[in-house]
Amino acid sequence: MNKKRIVITGAGPVTAIGCGRETFNKALVKGHTGISPVSLFETEGLNSHMAAEITNFDVEEYLETPKAYLDRSSELAFAAISLAMEDANLDPEYIASSNTGLLLGSAFGSMGTMSLFFSDFIRKGARFVKPILFPHTYANTAISLLAIEYNLTGVHLNFSSGFIASADAVLAGYDLIKLGRTNLVFAGGYESLTDTLFHACDQSGMLSPCDNGNECCAPFDRDRNGTIPGEAAAIIVLEELEHARARDAYIYGEITGCGTASNSHKKTSNGLTTAMKQALQSRASRKPVDCIFAAANGSPGYDESEARAIMSVLQDKSDDTYVTATKSITGETMGAGAVLQIISALGALESGLIPPTTNLTTPQDGLDLNFVQNKVIKRDIHSVLINSMDPGGAAISFLLTR
Repeated sequence: MNKKRIVITGAGPVTAIGCGRETFNKALVKGHTGISPVSLFETEGLNSHMAAEITNFDVEEYLETPKAYLDRSSELAFAAISLAMEDANLDPEYIASSNTGLLLGSAFGSMGTMSLFFSDFIRKGARFVKPILFPHTYANTAISLLAIEYNLTGVHLNFSSGFIASADAVLAGYDLIKLGRTNLVFAGGYESLTDTLFHACDQSGMLSPCDNGNECCAPFDRDRNGTIPGEAAAIIVLEELEHARARDAYIYGEITGCGTASNSHKKTSNGLTTAMKQALQSRASRKPVDCIFAAANGSPGYDESEARAIMSVLQDKSDDTYVTATKSITGETMGAGAVLQIISALGALESGLIPPTTNLTTPQDGLDLNFVQNKVIKRDIHSVLINSMDPGGAAISFLLTR
């Protein structure tokens, strides 16, 4: 049996409520939402007009070397890895010489630059496109630029697996360390807001207000009417426990269980039930987890399927486990969402403060769970379960312990 233990020694969130682990977690427990009217592009004529945008952001603060051009998604990724390195007390020379892995995920990648480049191609023809844009149109542009910038020669993998993309990255990093391929991994995800993506989400009917009511992200609420998108990048540092101890790293938490499942016909609740049960198998006792950070984002069917999956796993122990959904604060950040929740969970493990589910006033009938509603809860926390779901039916869960 593989005895390697994987811990988290650094975190770099870049979000609408703040950048950096401490700033992010302080805003989160206060329930300070990053959702506001969209300013990056026009939303006139659309049904939805709100998003969680990152404002007052200057990528120059996070770059080791100047760049002629970067897609916004790459800018966010550069900021996240810089913050994660600083938080983990790592320097570029050390990670360049340590077979460090880099694993990133994004649902939509460099869509902003992609749209710019190909709109020129369609309107003007191939002779009039901007060559500087082309290298920034690929799904793996960000991870390639980061690997070059920091001379990372270890395994690097890019995931384009929808809403669970960053969860896939963490799962792969966990496996790489378990298998002895490396002792140190950067794992995370990123997503930027673009007019193309926002228009597509609006037309799909997934955004609030899908019932023509008030625009609001209210996970698990009886009157929820869709999600609100957000942009973010979030990267964590995964390390083998003895490697972390040898360099005297501060340890925020340990990944003690993982689970993944996928089903056809979008029966997400069944897949998530399996993923949670797999993640919980590692527990030494049958004591329920202290808190679950849910993937719920305010979408009617999505939230209900997750709640029923949680109820089936907890059964009669649901009163002992709090359930919170932070996307009411950060927005639905898609490919970055899972690692953002992991960073939120690390904050709860360290401080004992469970952030609230804002806008959750009246839980849907039949969802018999111990929700954290609108106000932070203080308790002694030893274990946290994090859920990540894609609307297509795939699900990943992680168990973190203090």
